[in-house]
Amino acid sequence: MSKYFLLSVISLFIFSQKINAQDTSSYVNIHQDPAIGSLLTKHIQINENYPWVDGYRVQLYSVSGANSRDKANRFKAEFLIKNPQAVVYIVYQAPYYKVRVGDFRTKINALSYLQEIKKKYPSGFVVQDQIRFTKEEESDNEEEGVDINN
Repeated sequence: MSKYFLLSVISLFIFSQKINAQDTSSYVNIHQDPAIGSLLTKHIQINENYPWVDGYRVQLYSVSGANSRDKANRFKAEFLIKNPQAVVYIVYQAPYYKVRVGDFRTKINALSYLQEIKKKYPSGFVVQDQIRFTKEEESDNEEEGVDINN
């Protein structure tokens, strides 16, 4: 009997509740300092002038000593003859000149490229570096996606 009484009381409370409809339209007024807009504009300009971000490159060659700069430039020229689409950089970190290839946003992409050229350049390896990354490359990478099965 008490079960029926409890059930009827609960159902009475449930159905007696008044359902309040909420207003679906709302407005937010934002009051901000005018300097914020100019700071955002300045931030955008700086990022357009210096489009460097953290990323990865493949280091293929490192040399030091006499004529090391010339040796690095020769290596770069030979690599570009075989790979004309590649982006190649020469980096000087005393006392070494290093030849690095590519602007890869993720380590997976850099490792994939390294696997493509590993037979011709077995001493290559992936390094973290500041890379030039443009909006076009960002949209290309979003369209390609990453295949985690390989």
